Amino acid sequence: MKALLRRHGKWLLLIGSSALGLLLCEGAVRVLGLAPAVHDIWLDDESSFYQRSTNAILNYEIKPGEQRDLEPGRTTVNSHGRRDLPRSVEKPDSVRRILLLGDSVVEGINYVDDENTLSRQLEKLYPDGRTEVLNFGTSGYCTLAEVELLRTKGLSFQPDIVVVIFVVNDYDNFNPETTTAGGVRDRPDWSKRLFVRSHLFRHLAIHQNWFGFGDEADPAILNRRAIGDNNVVKGLRLLQHLANENDFRVIIVPWPVFEDNGITYPDRTGTPTLLIERLAVFNGLPVVPIADRFRAALEPGANPRTLLTVKGDRMHPNAIGARLAAGFLKDIIATNTLAPPYIEGASDAEAVVWAIEQSGQVAVGARSLGQRHYHSLMRQARNDDALAYLRSLTRENPRHPWANLLLGRHLYRDREYDAAKPHLRMVLELNPSNVEARHLLAYLLSTQGEHDEAIKLLQQGLARLPQEPNLHFALGAVSLTNSQFELAARHLKIAQEMTPDQPALEALLTQLSQRGKTR
Repeated sequence: MKALLRRHGKWLLLIGSSALGLLLCEGAVRVLGLAPAVHDIWLDDESSFYQRSTNAILNYEIKPGEQRDLEPGRTTVNSHGRRDLPRSVEKPDSVRRILLLGDSVVEGINYVDDENTLSRQLEKLYPDGRTEVLNFGTSGYCTLAEVELLRTKGLSFQPDIVVVIFVVNDYDNFNPETTTAGGVRDRPDWSKRLFVRSHLFRHLAIHQNWFGFGDEADPAILNRRAIGDNNVVKGLRLLQHLANENDFRVIIVPWPVFEDNGITYPDRTGTPTLLIERLAVFNGLPVVPIADRFRAALEPGANPRTLLTVKGDRMHPNAIGARLAAGFLKDIIATNTLAPPYIEGASDAEAVVWAIEQSGQVAVGARSLGQRHYHSLMRQARNDDALAYLRSLTRENPRHPWANLLLGRHLYRDREYDAAKPHLRMVLELNPSNVEARHLLAYLLSTQGEHDEAIKLLQQGLARLPQEPNLHFALGAVSLTNSQFELAARHLKIAQEMTPDQPALEALLTQLSQRGKTR
């Protein structure tokens, strides 16, 4: 033994000290909590309609074979992972296939039942059975992700026509989290076991991206990296190449926003031409807006928001909206829409820059893992689960900033005013400059008859943020409710100067004028 120590003592000492050092580091990482909990990566959300995708551009996809009864009605997903009827991959003889590409407006999960999706409503308009309309919508997908889905899965169905329903949030260069499921990469079994058991290995594996653990720890980062900084431009270019290579016709249909007093497109470039039209034209892709068709179909005085969208959310078509849109799409498809000439290498530099500026990447990228989990639940219409999650956060930390705000917002909308009040007050205690918490609490107090306290709360907010239009608007609204017409007029006019052409503001000014005359 002594001879062994003499020959190998230095090496044994080195190995022993290294092992001790690793143990000490392991202990330090555990004590300091530097490594995230394992379930952040390995947790499977069985209630989700979505699952993690191995394709970084997609980030997630719809689970095949799901069927549930949700609030809007029956929601069915076929064996191909599409919100659609059962379909054969091989196209039947003498059948034309129209593939609807888009996000939640096309997909419809949690918004309408199976029979009232855009694709089903459109297919019903071809009763001879010779036209199939495939639903290739996936909630939250941006344009590049939609076209990537077409490339990887849609082309195998041999579409004759691809109709892209373009929504203004398609400019966002990411797909928001719609599932908490993870763990899709192949890696050695020993690395998985070590990742679970060693906090030190887990910490290093995530930060150094060993075996792809870093990417999976935050798939949203991997998704944004794969999509890049201008997904619409990339997506349209890829769509044009796919159309040429696979001989299908493309039609891009910008989807409007349905307001109380009108139907608008939010992506205008200061001219009658939409930004998506400018981006599509140099790719040789036709764009056919449909806002005018919706306007012409409504009776005078009708409210587009409440009449055509699910719960008046301004975007997602209800049964009436889907039926009208399907009729418009059938007419557009029947028209021999000429595509503008494609010129290799052509571009619109100004439009490309504007498309980048439209992206909401920075705001969403700043969300924490917990916020993304909350928004994942909300995107799946799992309100009870989302509320339970927020309540668990505030139980663990009564001063949790965004959990209190979101919980206060939920309870206010559900008219549980007494329950909402302490959460909104906590947000203002933590951050007196939080505008949303301040005006929600003011509306709440005014609803409960505490008008003076509501006005005082808003005046305190304006002392901090005198140029905040939402506070001027709220103070005008609360003052009007309390018949303080001069105060209401002063702040509503300030709000109007800051944010003109707001329907809700115009309605309050009209009400002020009428009530002022009857004094």
